[in-house]
Amino acid sequence: MLNRMKDCVDVQLRNQQAGFRKNRSRIDQIATLRIIMEQSIEWNSSLYINFIEYEKAFDSVDRKTLWKLLRYYGVPQKIVKIHMMD
Repeated sequence: MLNRMKDCVDVQLRNQQAGFRKNRSRIDQIATLRIIMEQSIEWNSSLYINFIEYEKAFDSVDRKTLWKLLRYYGVPQKIVKIHMMD
């Protein structure tokens, strides 16, 4: 079931998004951030970085909206209904 969901959602994600995706890691994201920082210094341009703590945010997710978004991004209704039972 998870693989079917990943297939549906994966095609919608930007290539730069690495979280919870196969063959991608935090190390890739850290390396990308470092390159961006180095380029900012080299080009003498401003850079703003924002880190967000998502751990507590997941408790406040509106489940109805989540189910609608899963359907919008192509996750089959059958799979969404299974998750709705949790």
